[in-house]
Amino acid sequence: MALSGKLTKKLVENLGAGRHGDGNGLYLVVDPSGARRWIVRMVVKGQKNKKGAPLRTDFGLGGADIVTINQARERALEYRRMAKQGLTPRFNARQEVPTFEEVAQQVHIDRMPTWKNAKHGQQWINTLRDYAFPKIGRMPIDSVDQPEVMMCLAPIWTEKH
Repeated sequence: MALSGKLTKKLVENLGAGRHGDGNGLYLVVDPSGARRWIVRMVVKGQKNKKGAPLRTDFGLGGADIVTINQARERALEYRRMAKQGLTPRFNARQEVPTFEEVAQQVHIDRMPTWKNAKHGQQWINTLRDYAFPKIGRMPIDSVDQPEVMMCLAPIWTEKH
């Protein structure tokens, strides 16, 4: 079953900074730096704010460069189903450990606004793409330790800045 909303692939690629709704609580958040990520805003059954009203919470679905609009819609639907049962998607959605590359991509998206310019952010992720992802990118993040980091750094330690 194809899910649909207000946004199109072309809009996802071209919208300016802001929070753009697709419907059913799904939003594309575009940072001033141009970084794009999907979130779903919803209420988890049974959760209340300090005043006793239902607590609205945003849950990240991933960067728009990795997660397509249809994948975001499917994940949002899955998260809403979980929330309706009283399950918090943040704690129950993923049972496997994310890979080093998945975590690095998310950190890149989260840190983009903190760099002086987009070029610095791109250099950061490009360095990981060139030197770390081929060696440890598919490893579960909890398996990456000092020997794995050294495996990436040793060949370039005296050659690169």
